[in-house]
Amino acid sequence: MKSRNFILTHAAVFAAGAALALLTHGPLANPFGGDADAAARADSSHGDTGTGSDDRSAALRDRREGKSARAHSNEPAPKRLAAIALIADPLERQAALMELLGRLAPGDFAAVAEQYRSIDHYGDSRGEYDLILRTWAKADPLAALTYTENQPNNGRDTSTILASWAGKDAAAAEHWALDHHTGDGPNPYLVSVIRGIAAYDIGHASELAQAMPSSRERGMAVDSITRALMMQGTDAAMAFPASIQDPALRAGFVASVADRLAAKDPAQAATWLASSTDAESQTGAARSVGQALAKNDPTAATQWLQKLQPTAQAEAARGIIPVMSSDDIAKTATWASSLVGIPNYDKVVEEFVWSCDNRAPEQSAAWIQSVTDPDQRRRLYYSMLGEWAKRDAAAVKTWVSSNAVPADVLRRFSH
Repeated sequence: MKSRNFILTHAAVFAAGAALALLTHGPLANPFGGDADAAARADSSHGDTGTGSDDRSAALRDRREGKSARAHSNEPAPKRLAAIALIADPLERQAALMELLGRLAPGDFAAVAEQYRSIDHYGDSRGEYDLILRTWAKADPLAALTYTENQPNNGRDTSTILASWAGKDAAAAEHWALDHHTGDGPNPYLVSVIRGIAAYDIGHASELAQAMPSSRERGMAVDSITRALMMQGTDAAMAFPASIQDPALRAGFVASVADRLAAKDPAQAATWLASSTDAESQTGAARSVGQALAKNDPTAATQWLQKLQPTAQAEAARGIIPVMSSDDIAKTATWASSLVGIPNYDKVVEEFVWSCDNRAPEQSAAWIQSVTDPDQRRRLYYSMLGEWAKRDAAAVKTWVSSNAVPADVLRRFSH
């Protein structure tokens, strides 16, 4: 594996923004310019001098740019935070918030977090609140976790704190996550820890993911690790799944890497996936890669499908069919018919049925008879014809009366 590249953390991105603001506007202090209405009233008292309008414009400009706080950097945190909330410009506001957080003592964060939650905001209050929690996690993670545990709907807040803490002290955050999880299900706290350490220690992050049972939580952990892998470069990302022994987890990594790679370079993703001899991994990723490739060149996508393991071809077709049928239903029907006999062909049929059920419902319904599994065929009749009936019940009644359908389907839709 290639050596890890340096990865900017979320806080570092904000710090970079703050640095840019410093270079652009000079030293930033926090805005505490006092009550805006009082300032306006003071300005209006100078109407006879002819300077009120200019003064008012200057006051508004200072407030917009956060300059009115330059002489008040020693004000108490609550007053400073209230003034920061008045800054309309996002860059100025975040820079001022960063400066405030950098000055807080560990014991001050709870009051700041509580106040921030209670005041109105101009912009991305969720992102700025996350910044408060991340900074608090660096200063006193246990206090931050205690605070969020007492808040409603605290799952995201706890996750934010754990990820930030893990980036600074992975062992301590991991210990907390293991100690506080109860029950036999997947540990959601570990997902956050993995997200926090993946940028610094992919090896340990993947070890933690392997220890998790197959679950939605493990899928989230795989996604976090894949993000870090992509930061190291596509070669590192594509090479990594081969190091995973667990077949299901390896397939999860292949699918996650393929999704991200396909969003950037569908042809590269398609070539990489086709080169794999791991049928399970191919199957898990084939649908999203097929869809991405078809958006650029449907014909190339159909040719690529032939290079895949037989068990992966149906999933690839499920990605290609919606894109192809959006341009030419008849051509898509002809191509889908040529795939008869591949494993899981019933999935191909079902994908075609739903790809054109609104535009060509008669043709869509006719294809249902091609499903070989009787239970799946019956369910598809009921769901597809049921949706069609919501739009045109008379047309459905006519169609079922004119076509060979199961007796129960006829009874259901002919009245």
